[in-house]
Amino acid sequence: MSDETFLILWIFSFGIYILAYTYWIPLRTQKKIEQWLRSESSDETLLLSLEVITKEIRERALVDFEEFMLPRAKEAFQKFWAGAMGNAAQSLGKTEEGSGLALLQSMSKDLQGQPWYVQAAASKLLPVLTEAANKTGEGSVSKAVEHMGLRK
Repeated sequence: MSDETFLILWIFSFGIYILAYTYWIPLRTQKKIEQWLRSESSDETLLLSLEVITKEIRERALVDFEEFMLPRAKEAFQKFWAGAMGNAAQSLGKTEEGSGLALLQSMSKDLQGQPWYVQAAASKLLPVLTEAANKTGEGSVSKAVEHMGLRK
C-alpha cells in the first residue's frame, strides 16, 4: 500500500468516525430519549425524580431559613424586647408610684443583655414582685420592702 492510498483510507475512516460520533450517535440517542419520554413507562420514573428534586429544594430552603433568617429574627426580637423593657422602666420611673421601684428599674437594665427567654420569665416575675411589695401586712414584709428599695 502506498502512502497516498494510506492517506486516502485514513481521511475516509476519520470522516466516518466524525460523522458517527458527532451526528449519527447523538441524533439516535436524542430520538431514543424522546421516544422514551413520550412513552408511559417514563411517567413513573419522572414523577419519582421530581419528588426527589422538590424534597431537596425544600430541605435546602429550610436550612437556608434556619441559617439566615432565624438569627436575624432572634436579634430583632431581643432588640425589641430590650427597648420595650427600657421604655416601660422609664415611664414607670416618671410616675409617683414608679419612682420608688428602683428594683424594677435596675432589674430591667440588668436584663437587657440576657437571652430572650430569661427576659420573658422576668417579665412574668416582675409583676409578682411588685404585687408582693404593695401588700402591707406584718412588720417583716414592710421592712423587706424598705430594704429592697421598693418603698421609702
